[in-house]
Amino acid sequence: MAVEWITPEELPAMWETAEGIDEDVLEGMLEAARDACEAWAPAEDDPERPGDRTIRLAQLTLIRGLWNDAIAGEDGGMDVAGFDFNPPWLAREARRMMRPPRGGVPATGHNAPDEAA
Repeated sequence: MAVEWITPEELPAMWETAEGIDEDVLEGMLEAARDACEAWAPAEDDPERPGDRTIRLAQLTLIRGLWNDAIAGEDGGMDVAGFDFNPPWLAREARRMMRPPRGGVPATGHNAPDEAA
């Protein structure tokens, strides 16, 4: 079964910030996030493939990350009411949703130096 991707109409109910974003920008972010999810998620017949809801959540996470990147300053931070905030890199979290670490391999995908073969 194919993933029912998030639509521009349903996004504001999932993420209230979406209501203030230009429609064309929003559609571009949805498409970019969908493309990334399709490229990163395991094939539909792969037993490691997560459920469609998880992939949709990864799409939402990527959209939020794209927006954070778009509004951040050159240093990656956001100045909100006197506070400087560096949002987390949400693309990494979205990838982990679609391909979680397995078998004791660290999230970095690298083995510790003493475990090198």
